[in-house]
Amino acid sequence: MEILSRDYNFHFHKATSDNNPAGTYFGEPRVEVSLVMKGSVRFIVDGRVRVVHAPCATLQAYHVDLHALSNTDQKVQTMWCHFSPDALSEDDWSVLENLPAAQPIPPLMPSLFAGALSLPQESYSPPEHDVTNHMRNSLGRTILAEYIRGTQLAGRTRPLPKAVIVAKKALDSEYSRSWTVAKLASLAGTNANYLIHLFKTYLGVPPMHYLWERRLDAGIHMLQSTSLTIDEISHRCGFRSPAHFSRRVKDRNGAPPSRFR
Repeated sequence: MEILSRDYNFHFHKATSDNNPAGTYFGEPRVEVSLVMKGSVRFIVDGRVRVVHAPCATLQAYHVDLHALSNTDQKVQTMWCHFSPDALSEDDWSVLENLPAAQPIPPLMPSLFAGALSLPQESYSPPEHDVTNHMRNSLGRTILAEYIRGTQLAGRTRPLPKAVIVAKKALDSEYSRSWTVAKLASLAGTNANYLIHLFKTYLGVPPMHYLWERRLDAGIHMLQSTSLTIDEISHRCGFRSPAHFSRRVKDRNGAPPSRFR
């Protein structure tokens, strides 16, 4: 794959938070692969929100900015690496942006991160003239390759379970309905805790988070394609009130509903 043959300058980090707000902000284009080992992390990627739960690997390819916010009521442990996308072609960007945003952690990835993080502090010498930088960048490319390989294997060997298919179809087609996890689980023929586990494993988010994202997508589409009022849209999409809809739109996209008209 051409994207894996290019030269990148990788940077590696790790962080642990314990009952304290923790977050990072990057205000320039980057490609980042992260491991969420414990807890959950809320990523705001170019204005769109993604929540991932441990244990998982996640890839963010963003043009503008990224906020990564740890859950403040639990211990969170993460490792991540990133590189500047200057060397990426438009086709490379397309490949990365179409990869799943989260997947189960590939078996080799934790040891690859550990190896890179054990290397001496980054040198400012050109990568081609520094053995440590060369090793770090080789490990980074291998991590990126493992992420791509993991998504390909998942696509071939891990079809969605029937319970996820049934529940997802219901949320996609009846997002305005007053759903609970218990109602969804009953419809899908399983129990609530197991349905939550399946959604996190195969879709990267719990069922109710998936529902709110679906409602937001539908609401923004209505803002852009109809003349319905915000009151009408919030009611049709299952929000508790127009204010609730407006707040959720701004939280996820960084702009109020009026910006989408």
